[in-house]
Amino acid sequence: MSRHWRILDFAVATLLRSPVKTVVIVIVYAFLVGVLASLLLYLEAHRREADRLLETAPEIVVQRLRGGRHELTPVSRAEPIRQIRGVAEVTPRVWGYTYDPPTGATFTLWGADSVPREALQFGEGEFPGNEALGGCVVGQGVADARFLGVGDRLPMKDADGELLAPRVEGVFTASSVLLTNDLVVMPTPVLRRVLGIEPGYATDLAVRVRNPNEVDTVVRKIQEMWPDVRSVTRRQIMRTYDAIFDWRGGLWAAVLMSSILAFSILVWDKASGLSAEEYRTVGVLKAVGWKSRDVMELKVWEGTIVSVISLLLGMAAAQVHLIVYQGAVFARVVKGWSVLFPAIDVTPRLDTYTVLVCLPLVVVPYVAASLLPTWRATVTDPDSV
Repeated sequence: MSRHWRILDFAVATLLRSPVKTVVIVIVYAFLVGVLASLLLYLEAHRREADRLLETAPEIVVQRLRGGRHELTPVSRAEPIRQIRGVAEVTPRVWGYTYDPPTGATFTLWGADSVPREALQFGEGEFPGNEALGGCVVGQGVADARFLGVGDRLPMKDADGELLAPRVEGVFTASSVLLTNDLVVMPTPVLRRVLGIEPGYATDLAVRVRNPNEVDTVVRKIQEMWPDVRSVTRRQIMRTYDAIFDWRGGLWAAVLMSSILAFSILVWDKASGLSAEEYRTVGVLKAVGWKSRDVMELKVWEGTIVSVISLLLGMAAAQVHLIVYQGAVFARVVKGWSVLFPAIDVTPRLDTYTVLVCLPLVVVPYVAASLLPTWRATVTDPDSV
């Protein structure tokens, strides 16, 4: 064991004899690890938010189509769906969008009788019922954009162009800001007036299924009842979110290809052979009695030290980027193009996947690139070096 410690001590001394070279290599590796780890952790934070959003989502959303486009769904279709074995609840939902000229943002409007209240947390105020026809509840993003508080008015126009100014009864946050940041909840009768949706129609139908294994069966029966409907399951929505984040993350991965290419060139240069000074060092070590395995172990320690330091610095830089700067480098691409960006919690949570992606990228290539030329040098007669 003492032999290994002495070789490790000599490896540290060797690296310190070339401080500029060592620091440059560490900076390059740390930058690459930091950017890659930031991207992976940032995407994982968005996936966590999507998971929170879908925790309260219905198993099936039934939409009516006409000409391949979303059409209002008759509320009368809810009762036949309730009769399907395995269906626990069917809720007609009234919701839509409205453009807000002062902020240039698009707000999501939702009827109070169908919003998932268990997903909402109030910062101030309370939830209005359908009897509070002049009230509404707004998300934190809407409140910040319009400088609203409890008791203020939120002016908007209805479908006929008449001005409405519902009173803000509360401001809520939620476990998932993807759901609530741009959300305005108001009584359904008022919302029908704003969106121009007549009684007897809904935007879609939310279907709760008792047994998740029966979702596909329920979907098939709904499709058999009405050929003009589209049934979207929660699993499909989850796959869509994953595909979106993978695609946006892939854009940044493409941008990082230049850095990865530079890293590959550095590794290739390392593997192509040792410098004259490194050859002399190997020759001296062999001349004073070092065995080939000792020299190989020395190079393994050198590569491991550089790689581990680079990995730790890169991970630390990723933490700073996400905690202090909220992932500013990736925010615009990963979040999407919107006026009201949700303030997503991007607190990094290191997992096995992130470490297993970054560790082989840094440690394995650099150490492996050091072994081949070192082995060639160790089998050479010291007198010829």
